[in-house]
Amino acid sequence: MYRKPVCLGPEHDLRDFDCGKPVMDAFLKDMARHNQEQGFTRTFVIADKDFTVVGYHSLCAGMIARHHVPGSIKAHQAPVEIPVALIARLAVDRRHQGQGLGAALLRNALQSVAMAAESVAFRAVAVHALDDGAAEFYIRYGFRQAKGMERTLLLPLKDIAASTQA
Repeated sequence: MYRKPVCLGPEHDLRDFDCGKPVMDAFLKDMARHNQEQGFTRTFVIADKDFTVVGYHSLCAGMIARHHVPGSIKAHQAPVEIPVALIARLAVDRRHQGQGLGAALLRNALQSVAMAAESVAFRAVAVHALDDGAAEFYIRYGFRQAKGMERTLLLPLKDIAASTQA
C-alpha cells in the first residue's frame, strides 16, 4: 500500500532509495531537502506505510529559448525566452517499478503545474530526460522533442489534461 504523493517532509525515509540511476538516487538523498529549503525545487514523494520513499518527482520553474520551441507552444510574437515548468527529476525505486508509480508521479507533477499555471504563466512543461528510456516514458504521455536539444522534451500546457488521461 502506498501513500498519496505529498511534499517531501522530515518524516520521509530516503536511505534505501535505489532507482538504478545513481545520479537520481544521490539527488534525492543528498540534495532534495536542501534544494527545497532554499527554494530551488519542490520534491514530492510517494511513500509506503512506513514513510519509506518509493518514488519522487521534483519541480521548478525555467525558461527555454524560443528557437528550441515548436510553433504550437511559442505562438505568434513570443518573447525570446519561453516560461516553462520543469520536471527536474522523476524516479521510482527499483523494487517498486512496474506498478504504475511513474505514471502516478507524472500525473501529480502535471496537476501541480496546472494549478500553479492559474497564478504563474507557463507555456509548457519541460523535462531533460536522463536517457533514451526516460525519453520514451515521457513521449508516451504526449511530450515532444524540443528543436536542437537532445532528450529535452516539451508538453504544451494546453495538453496537460489529455496527457493525464493516457
